[in-house]
Amino acid sequence: MIEVRNERRICFIYYAKFNSILYREAKSLKDRGFDVDVICLKDSGKDNIVQSFQGINLYCIQSRDEREKNVSSYFVNLAMYFFKTIIVLCWLGIKKKYDIVHVTSPPDILIFAAIFPKIMGSKLILDIHDIGPELYMRKVSKPENALVIKLLKYFEKISIHFADHVITVTDLWRNKLISRSVPAYKCTSILNVPDDGIFTPYATKNKTSNNSRLVLSYHGSLEEHFGVDLLLEVMPSVRSQIPNIELVIYGVGRLKKNIIDKVRKNRMGDYVHINDGVPFYTLPMVLQNSDIGVVPTKDNVFSGEALSMKALEYMSLGIPVIISRTPAHSYYYDDSMVKFFIPCDKKDITKAIVELCEDNIARQELVDNAKIFIMEHGWHREKEKYFKIIDKLLAMRCMES
Repeated sequence: MIEVRNERRICFIYYAKFNSILYREAKSLKDRGFDVDVICLKDSGKDNIVQSFQGINLYCIQSRDEREKNVSSYFVNLAMYFFKTIIVLCWLGIKKKYDIVHVTSPPDILIFAAIFPKIMGSKLILDIHDIGPELYMRKVSKPENALVIKLLKYFEKISIHFADHVITVTDLWRNKLISRSVPAYKCTSILNVPDDGIFTPYATKNKTSNNSRLVLSYHGSLEEHFGVDLLLEVMPSVRSQIPNIELVIYGVGRLKKNIIDKVRKNRMGDYVHINDGVPFYTLPMVLQNSDIGVVPTKDNVFSGEALSMKALEYMSLGIPVIISRTPAHSYYYDDSMVKFFIPCDKKDITKAIVELCEDNIARQELVDNAKIFIMEHGWHREKEKYFKIIDKLLAMRCMES
């Protein structure tokens, strides 16, 4: 293994707020002696541009409206971020001479914002967190043979060619990328598991009374493909069978106003509670009163092959999971670890929720079996794959310098 010296430097770039995905890898390298910078979005427009979190340097160069719906405004904001990132990287690159720049997509072409560090000898990682063509097919309902999708596949290919290594978050997506854009030796799948220094199990609650509430939780993006709208639709039926049940939602997104209106219109306010999103480092504390986590992802283009980080966070915290049987979820999980239901099937998700609420023993069995999966695939294991990539790129850089 290459000796990691104090002068090793890395910069992370992500068109998103500083979150658990960025923290997980940044903190791991900080602990190895790296000087770590992150270029990302602000939590709010009032935040300082230059910040620090646990010794990680944050450059929060732009804010973004979570309810952004207009396509033109999306691309204008993205273009602004792209050019700001180029400028910031030129300035930081001269000062720090990064060994590695790690760019998380979408969009894939954000990797080209690192052109100046690339010229200076930095090695580039393209982390395809959301696979671009399929994501866009879902968002705008375009077929795979549409011109814009072909263009996105071309951007994917040239972005991968520009990078020195590619990371993606499932074996399904790795296989897809290998089939069209990247040689196998240049691509690694690293599961999107949470940092196990933050997400650790807590003591399972014991229900001492039939009148004590049962708490379902959903957290994360409030977007159509994640299925939170489906979950709301079945709650009246679930409530009629489990009178002490409550649904607690934490999140932001374009559906939030619609969700609030639906809860009000259907008079669910006494058992459905909508909350803002919370910082990733406080999420375990927020979820500690949850009895069951629900992941109702729809089986559509893109979402069906995406592995939900929500489920992995629930598993890491010792919370049993009800989840849709999508291709990605079926690839990694089995019936001993999670309670499956047929995607988008209202009767089946209702049945799954009611059955698990009524069976304390089944809930504990799911927790115990999911714990084994997390022990085998948690961040303490997945980060070793990441370190191998880092060490390989450092060796390449040393040979070229």
